[in-house]
Amino acid sequence: MRIWMEEQAGERDHFAAKITLAFAGLVAAVIALPCGIVVLALILDWPVAEVSMAACLIGVALALFFARQIGRKVHQYCTVFCQDDEGRLFAVDIRKFVGYQRGLPGFIQMLFQMQKAKTKMKKDHILERYLRQRPSLTGVETQILSVERMQPAGDGLRVRCLVEYPNKKQGKRSYLLVSGYENEGELVAAFERRLRGAVM
Repeated sequence: MRIWMEEQAGERDHFAAKITLAFAGLVAAVIALPCGIVVLALILDWPVAEVSMAACLIGVALALFFARQIGRKVHQYCTVFCQDDEGRLFAVDIRKFVGYQRGLPGFIQMLFQMQKAKTKMKKDHILERYLRQRPSLTGVETQILSVERMQPAGDGLRVRCLVEYPNKKQGKRSYLLVSGYENEGELVAAFERRLRGAVM
């Protein structure tokens, strides 16, 4: 039995606060950067129209980059991988235990709810209890049946899988294995063993 979570996901979990601060910093930077560059252009007598356009484009590019990084971090935190004693591999999405909230305040509230759900899951050993019983997490969580391809994606791997959902229907789904999982070498190996065409 193996469970792979994000490193340092424990009692001193500050995920929600970190993401909230990162998001606030991103918003502040996107506003401050163009304004600062325009002010500098006025002081140095640069062409304001051209400089303003360039500043806005830089701001948008930075916003997209850092928003993507924040999204990857949230995805990693919310995705827990489990393998039972019979070698079946499952993916648990913490977000399904949290009600959807609209707007920025709702997003922040969801972050804290996700943190609470994951902390409880780890503290109460919920996944371990399921994995020790029959039929494990089958019919409860998404099971990864096989892996079609694995390719580099930033600081991790994007994995395209054939999965079986709790309702027994099968489909294709992609997972992002971002660097930072506990014992991530073992996690990558677990996916590689399911890679179609792999020599065992």
